[in-house]
Amino acid sequence: MIGYHQPDMLLPPFMTPFLLPILTLAATVILGLLLVRLAVPLGFIDLPGDRKVHTLPTPRTGGLAMVGGGGLMFGLALALGWIPWPIIPWQTWLAGLGFITVGAADDRFSFHPRQKFLVLLALSVLATWPWVLVLRATGVPWLPAAWTASPLLLAGAAILITFWFMAVPNAVNIEDAINGYMGGFTFLVLLGLAARGVDTRIALGALLGFLLLNWPKARQFMGDAGSFGCGFFLAEAILRGGGLAHPSMALFMTAPISLDVAMGLIRRKKLGMTIFTADRATCPHHLLALTGGNILLATSLLWLNAAGFVFLANRPWLALGQTVLYVLLLVILNRKLVLPITTQGL
Repeated sequence: MIGYHQPDMLLPPFMTPFLLPILTLAATVILGLLLVRLAVPLGFIDLPGDRKVHTLPTPRTGGLAMVGGGGLMFGLALALGWIPWPIIPWQTWLAGLGFITVGAADDRFSFHPRQKFLVLLALSVLATWPWVLVLRATGVPWLPAAWTASPLLLAGAAILITFWFMAVPNAVNIEDAINGYMGGFTFLVLLGLAARGVDTRIALGALLGFLLLNWPKARQFMGDAGSFGCGFFLAEAILRGGGLAHPSMALFMTAPISLDVAMGLIRRKKLGMTIFTADRATCPHHLLALTGGNILLATSLLWLNAAGFVFLANRPWLALGQTVLYVLLLVILNRKLVLPITTQGL
């Protein structure tokens, strides 16, 4: 299988499989409570706008809390010998930090979408390189071995993987429209990957901490730092969980966001809009309108859909059936005008 599984954690006897994520949750919550007080002086504030559903200025510190809390626990666990040093290429480290840094800078300074696109494309190429080396060394189980040696195939694979690293973080960023959706979506996918042997416990703890900070109302958004960070981690973790060997699994796990974003791109092209134009016609926006602005109900429905895709990812025919139903729903929703959104509990 392409990708690798983390070795068993070198935990002392008093540690349990649940303690590390609990400690990460606590670190994320504490850091989040501290950062939210600094949001105004640091300029990390999300102001209401035409596409946004919140009506009051809201801190964009949730993503920084996740990254900081997760990074702190990761470093502490390494220092104490609770986990082995992961075998991750320097290109992956640099690309991941680059995505988070670009997101944090955009939260503060609001760059033009085209500027972000070019920087994220360069970072995606960087993240792709180690996977091209993996393909050249191990091949792909579902392709003839002789094909792997073809420079043309490797070039095509590099383009597809680069697109993957561009698409997933940007899809998470676009779909991060209502309270808790992307935090819960990322949690569900990583939980599914944990069942496949990928060690995602620190990330799961950070996500739970973020969700706790925003329960029952949104108090601090994940911002671009959080959405790009979550998206990059998802893209990398899915590949490490066997996404190249089982591409259908990768596609089904990300289907709730990728299909909705694809539908949005088609809609914008028909309307003569650029791909960088933001609107309020994503599935989260539609469901929020249809539920009368009930964020808890809309988010629960979105999580239920995501859980279905994750659960059925290893059952291609059933997952394909859910995909067809979801696409039909998106077509129906996109044929209607986006209704005014009134927010409850935001």
